[in-house]
Amino acid sequence: MLTAVKINAAKPAEKAYKLADSGGLFLLVQPSGAKLWRYKFRLGGVEGLDALGSYPEVTLAQARQAHGESRRLVSQGINPVADRKQRKQALFQANLARDKGSFAAIAAEWSAATEKGLRPATLKQRERELRNDLLPKFKTRQISDISRVEITKLLKVVEDRAPEVARNLRNYLWSIFEYAIDSGLITANPVPTVRVLKKRDQTKHPALSPDQIGEFLRKLDDRTLMNEQTRIAMLLVMLTTCRKAEIIGGRWEEIDLDAGVWEIPDGRMKNKLPHWVPLSRQATSLLRELRKLTPANQALLFPNRRDPRRSMANRSLNAVMERLGYSGEGTPHGMRAAFSTHFNEEFAGGEEKAKAGKEAVEYCLSHMPMGMTRAAYNRYAYKKERRTIMQEWADTLDMLRKQE
Repeated sequence: MLTAVKINAAKPAEKAYKLADSGGLFLLVQPSGAKLWRYKFRLGGVEGLDALGSYPEVTLAQARQAHGESRRLVSQGINPVADRKQRKQALFQANLARDKGSFAAIAAEWSAATEKGLRPATLKQRERELRNDLLPKFKTRQISDISRVEITKLLKVVEDRAPEVARNLRNYLWSIFEYAIDSGLITANPVPTVRVLKKRDQTKHPALSPDQIGEFLRKLDDRTLMNEQTRIAMLLVMLTTCRKAEIIGGRWEEIDLDAGVWEIPDGRMKNKLPHWVPLSRQATSLLRELRKLTPANQALLFPNRRDPRRSMANRSLNAVMERLGYSGEGTPHGMRAAFSTHFNEEFAGGEEKAKAGKEAVEYCLSHMPMGMTRAAYNRYAYKKERRTIMQEWADTLDMLRKQE
């Protein structure tokens, strides 16, 4: 067996050599002069080597103690190398959970790591939704203790109030837990799939009431709340009754401000038919304002701020409504429903004039108000009536804006 004298007297040689102790414990003397404690064992017919430290940092007595613990594990059929790794990992996990394992801590790290490239409005919305719905519930909880069942329950409660916010929260949670996995805090993501939430209603969009529209317009008039181009885009959705994508994808070549007409080509329309849009005085005025804000060589009305070759982000206008407090109560598309409701009430009745008015309203919405066969022969597009309707609608919006 080894003694301290033998170990101290051992000199490095050209090749590494061993000094045996007992029970598979030996000291490996390296050509560099390093002296390493090693334990050679067999488990299930497979040879293994356990590293027990270096001399003199680990003394002979300490090496024998560590060797004894490893031998006991081998006698129980446990690999001492794997066992040590597991214990180190468990200690690491415990320390990690103690230092930054709370939901609030990991959510803050995730927010900081993912904020680059996001628009200020998007960041503000995300912070608000986290602060209002997630942090009150999970702030001080260890992220490893949060279950799928309670996440689902929370999302269901929010969905009853604001379906889109619930979808946003699910997406945030998914990313936060993925970040926790990458940080070594957890090994599985407990966030439920999107199927746990109701499918979006693809045909019905929440629409603001007339009183809400007036209030919304007054908020839009506060130019400090959003980018001016975004504000104009939202107003044009309301004034033209065009779909959101048709507005934000608009090009200056489609517009004749002197004639007060916007002609959207078939390739940009949902029904693949060109759309003639009569511009009210208010819409024309807004477009003239926008023209002053847009570089002369810019083809798009609403270019993306990060890449001017692309249009404004699709969710920008939805975000405006959510930020102003109308999440779940109205959408940009819902403005078309408000317009349709207003004029269908006005043209209620079966008289020929009322029927023509209703058809003109459908043309304003780029709907096919008659069968395709009839439409192919009836080339009358109610342009005069549509111009009157769109001006009346713009005046109605002005009136709603003034009513407090």
